[in-house]
Amino acid sequence: MLSRWALRRVNRIDREPAIFYFHPWEIDPEQPRVPGTSLKTRFRHYVNLDKTEARLDRLLGDFRWGRVDEVYELRAA
Repeated sequence: MLSRWALRRVNRIDREPAIFYFHPWEIDPEQPRVPGTSLKTRFRHYVNLDKTEARLDRLLGDFRWGRVDEVYELRAA
């Protein structure tokens, strides 16, 4: 998974915290489909939505997480 690789790289090689963001719709495989969208857009928005929640659960277990204000405070100290 690209996200796991990127987070590990930032944490281990760059020795920096990372921010991980996802859109709420990315964990809703039952979201309504927007008619008239291009094949490219449909692919980007709808493929593998049913796998996103499990992938997110795995990332949550594989890394330490904190709020942005807490991470920033630690970095500033």
